[in-house]
Amino acid sequence: MPDFIIIDDDPINNLICSRIIEINYPNSSVTSYLNPVTALVEIEQKYTKPGANDVVVFLDINMPELSGWEVLEIFEGYPAEVQKLFKIFILSSSVDALDKLKAGKNPHVNDYIPKPLSKAILDKIL
Repeated sequence: MPDFIIIDDDPINNLICSRIIEINYPNSSVTSYLNPVTALVEIEQKYTKPGANDVVVFLDINMPELSGWEVLEIFEGYPAEVQKLFKIFILSSSVDALDKLKAGKNPHVNDYIPKPLSKAILDKIL
């Protein structure tokens, strides 16, 4: 089972995502971050070490400190062996077709998922 990371400045969304994951995959590790900078620091500390778990990331686009797009730009600079551990899903309430198009063109984004996360979507991902 992969680790799960939720990066979103909305605490309600983080709670919903965490609960859906914990209920359906009770033995999984779930960490949520309101601040994307903190998330990136902790990702670098935990997942750049040998033997790190695979990770599913649910990433919001619109956040005040760093946008999801900026997080992806920073992620691009990680070593390839770290990048391969991650499956990144944009989880957004944005209805902007350009966001969906941009997500589809990013090689690190596995899919664009409209909020809220559901058991059906989670099952499909795994």
